[in-house]
Amino acid sequence: MYLLQHLFSKLPTELRLRIWSFNLPKTRLVPITCGASPSDCEPPSSRFLLSGCLSNAPIPANLHACAESRAEALKHFDLFFGFARGPGKVFFNPFADVPYFGPRDGFMAADSQFHTFMTMSDPDDLACVRSVAISDALFWIGPEYHSMTAGSMTAAVLRQMCLRLPNLEDIIFVPRDQDLELCKFETVERMAYQIQTSMATVCAQYPSWRPPAWRILPLSALSQEQP
Repeated sequence: MYLLQHLFSKLPTELRLRIWSFNLPKTRLVPITCGASPSDCEPPSSRFLLSGCLSNAPIPANLHACAESRAEALKHFDLFFGFARGPGKVFFNPFADVPYFGPRDGFMAADSQFHTFMTMSDPDDLACVRSVAISDALFWIGPEYHSMTAGSMTAAVLRQMCLRLPNLEDIIFVPRDQDLELCKFETVERMAYQIQTSMATVCAQYPSWRPPAWRILPLSALSQEQP
C-alpha cells in the first residue's frame, strides 16, 4: 500500500486530478432528516431541530483521502441545508445527488421531515436541488391511494415543490416494500392516478408552474441506479 501511495504521488498533477475525478460518485441517494434521532438526544431538544438537516449518507471518500483529493471534491460538493441561513451539515452535489425522504427516521414523521426541510432550509440551497425522491409514507392513508385525505396530502407535497424548488427537474416517488407486496401493479397504478390527479390540482392553483418529469421506482431499483 505504501508503495502504491508513493508511486501515485509521483504521477503528474494533471493525471492525479483526473484519477480523483473518476473516483467521485456520479449520483448518491441522500436520506434527509431534520434534527436528532431519539438515540442522539432524549428528549429531543429544539436546538438540534433548529441547527439544520442531517444525513446518514456516506461521505464521499475523496473528501477525506488527502488534502489534494478533498480540494478537488469540494469543487463538486458543499455543505447544504442549514436552517435560518445557518451552516449546512450535509455534503451534497446539487448536480448529481438526490435528497430522499423515506419512512419515519428519527423523532419526526416522514411528512414532518419533508415539510420542515422545505420551510426552514436556506432558499438558496433549495434552488440548487435538481432531483428529489420521496417515499409514499408521506401520503399513504390506509389501503386506498385515492382517498380524499391521501390526495390532499399528495397535493401538499407537490405544492411545496412548486413553491420552494424552482429548478426541480425530476421527482421520484418510492413505494414502500410492504405496499408493493400487496399487489405491485395495483399499487403503482393507484399511486400514479393519485399523483396525476394531485398534479392537476396544483397546476390549476399555480398556472405558471411547469411540473417536472416524474417516475415511480422501488427503493431497490433506485439504489441500483447509483454507480
